[in-house]
Amino acid sequence: MSPGPRQVANAGERGLARLELISLTLAANGLDVAEIAFRLNVGVGEAEALLDGAEHKLDARNRLHAVAIAVRLGLIGIEV
Repeated sequence: MSPGPRQVANAGERGLARLELISLTLAANGLDVAEIAFRLNVGVGEAEALLDGAEHKLDARNRLHAVAIAVRLGLIGIEV
């Protein structure tokens, strides 16, 4: 699930980069850091940095908190 134009615009208002938003979306859907890195074609360290950046920009205490904030703000969706 890739973020749509509205989510990207809303994320931009929060200072989130597109790849940070995508990495957070993938994490919300159960992927671990190695799987996120593979999907984004980046190294594991870069994937970790993207997630850390999203957490910081959302003022989250941890990754789960960042996902909850992003869902509440309508920045990401979760596949069920």
